[in-house]
Amino acid sequence: MGEPKLMKRHKVTGWVLLACVLVPAVSVKAAEPIKSIKTAKPASRGWKIEVDILHGATYAGKYGSFSKGHVHVDRNDQLWLPIQVYFPDDEANTDAYAPRASTVVMISEDRGRSWKITGDKSPALARNRMTLPGGVIMEMGTSGWIRYPRTEIARLQKQGYHVWDLGAKNDYCAIIHDLWQKTSRDGGKTWTKRALHKQLPFFAHFVARGPLRRLDDGSLVFLAYGYGKDERSVDPKTGGVGLSLGRSHVYCVRSEDSGKTFQAVRAADGKLSPLATGFSETFPVIESDGRIFLMIRTGLASPAYSCASVDGGRSWSPVVKTPIHAKHPLPWKLKDGSIVCSYQRRGAVPYGVRARFTRDLGKSWSEEVVLRDDVPISNALAEANTVQFSDGTLFTAFQGVKFDDRGRVQPFIAGCHWSRNFRGPFTPTLPVPPRQKKINSK
Repeated sequence: MGEPKLMKRHKVTGWVLLACVLVPAVSVKAAEPIKSIKTAKPASRGWKIEVDILHGATYAGKYGSFSKGHVHVDRNDQLWLPIQVYFPDDEANTDAYAPRASTVVMISEDRGRSWKITGDKSPALARNRMTLPGGVIMEMGTSGWIRYPRTEIARLQKQGYHVWDLGAKNDYCAIIHDLWQKTSRDGGKTWTKRALHKQLPFFAHFVARGPLRRLDDGSLVFLAYGYGKDERSVDPKTGGVGLSLGRSHVYCVRSEDSGKTFQAVRAADGKLSPLATGFSETFPVIESDGRIFLMIRTGLASPAYSCASVDGGRSWSPVVKTPIHAKHPLPWKLKDGSIVCSYQRRGAVPYGVRARFTRDLGKSWSEEVVLRDDVPISNALAEANTVQFSDGTLFTAFQGVKFDDRGRVQPFIAGCHWSRNFRGPFTPTLPVPPRQKKINSK
């Protein structure tokens, strides 16, 4: 590769953007040890360039944090990265409430070597919005966690909802259960909103994941997970209130009449999960011809599962356990039809970022690719997703936290530009020479 070492710093109000290109790492597969460097086969070598994208800045002595979106590559090999920024506040961020948050978009025009914040709109396909034939714009989504005073806990439980009690200090509780559809017939000037969850079975807990996609046959698909009131788990200490959940199933919410009516098809039965909480977050590859490949989260260091559909989500293959132990197993379809799945390693040291390939929709997987094994803290290591450049090389971005020079935990976002045949650090097997004599005299 012959990449030069370089360091660029861009100062932006409140944030420091740092892009750092390292010399390529050459890899030799463990299954093919070499006797000397000279005899290494070029075909067995791969390379990787590590890039620091963003480091957190301090506000009133505290580091702000962020949540990385999915990196996107456009036709010109430019990378686009949405980031939600969380600023420090007296009240901690939770899934139910982020008191101080904003969103920025970053762009790289040199394959990840340097980055800047941009005001341009990302060309990535909208996750939950599309324009139907005839010009109707449709959105599907959720209200998210709906917050109530803690005095409402008993009433909400009686109605059948799973209630998350955020505690006396926060003084609120929350439920998540709804699915909405918004449509516009005048280019987005005015909207009509409908409660789609009223067309579905009652859910005590329902998380709308998406994305919204229209298939070639005109049907609409949308992914979610949740469970009914009879599947709630009850914590004897709290009477069912708190973080304790029920057994979630994965659903494909479908419409065959341009969004007038929807049905929920169970794609994965939570009883088949290794965890009592069932299956949760979904990570799909959706083809317009109706083929859907789905990676499914179980637990932090538990195996991810997968399933597939070839008829637009009407029916699904049985879920199967994968060798990927990760919270966020994110798949991406490559140009040759195979799928790369990148993910974080948080269950045991060394913490870092890994990837595997599959050519048969998850029936078999390649050996593990070690992209990073030097992340010091497992917490917040997440959202490792991969895209492919026009020359076939790959770029993976992820988020995590590490220690700064004063020992404080600092958030960061980083990435790797790598060749497909890369498997890990350059660690050749060298011949062990005979031991030399301690004294050189005759």
